[in-house]
Amino acid sequence: MMNLLEIKRDLNKSALALLLYVLSVQILAVLLVLLLPLTKIPLLSDQYICMVISVVISYCLLNNIFPKETSAESAKEIGTEPNPEKPSFTVLSFLHYFMLFQAAQWIGGIINYPIMTLFTKLGLNLSFSEEAARGGSLTNAPMLFYTILVAPLMEELVFRGVFYHRFRSYGKYFAAFCTAFFFALMHSNFLQFAPAFSMGIILFFIRDRYGLPYSILLHFSNNLLAIVVNNLSQGSTLIQGIYSLFLLAGLGYGIYYVVKNRTSLAEDRQYEKEHALSLKQFFSSPLLWVDIVLMVALACVSLFVPMDAGAM
Repeated sequence: MMNLLEIKRDLNKSALALLLYVLSVQILAVLLVLLLPLTKIPLLSDQYICMVISVVISYCLLNNIFPKETSAESAKEIGTEPNPEKPSFTVLSFLHYFMLFQAAQWIGGIINYPIMTLFTKLGLNLSFSEEAARGGSLTNAPMLFYTILVAPLMEELVFRGVFYHRFRSYGKYFAAFCTAFFFALMHSNFLQFAPAFSMGIILFFIRDRYGLPYSILLHFSNNLLAIVVNNLSQGSTLIQGIYSLFLLAGLGYGIYYVVKNRTSLAEDRQYEKEHALSLKQFFSSPLLWVDIVLMVALACVSLFVPMDAGAM
């Protein structure tokens, strides 16, 4: 039987860890942007290099103050210890999850459409949110280094590393939801929340089945494709059409996969039915709501920036 007091304690610690990590990244990034130009070294003056340094330092701090391993005894007692013998990760495995990623992107876009429509009608500025979702320009080398390599690596180490080990012993589906929710919340962007949450679920199952290196690999690949397509499609309706068909194919594959495996998925969910109690505890955590309010506030800031500033 699950100890709900223990779950609540762990969830509060996890919510506090997320809060400290996000604040650390934001504060360090601002300080570095202000201080590093004083060194007169051109490369260190770039905002993306400042972000690289801030996320690495923040991860190191998180990794030292927050336990990243769940004890084997605790996992065995609960009966959800991850299988230490991972199956082989093949090219077909990569293609399978890569297509599921496209389904997640499509679903995220559908969810975002009414949000974008509402915000536009209210006269709010989505330019910063859209630019963050696109990833930036192919001509910006520091941006490419951060977005394609550093961000996926550090995000996987944090969310499918540190937080994975905290949540996994309380159930696979519970851990998938919590790590994905934290991952999406961390972006502090209304347009990135739904796609990040959907992809966070997929990244969890890659990590859970094959190991952390493979969730990192898929995260790398997704960011690379997204940046290349977002840049090339700006002046080409052909590329836009091809990519839309690719996303649609991913959605079709995702539906086929769920329908084909509906019985086993339902059995797994029924087996972890008791973990619904954990989810109730998750949303009863006061520190989690502090996180939510802070991240929403950060996301709202960009919506009230003047349009002229967003075009700069």
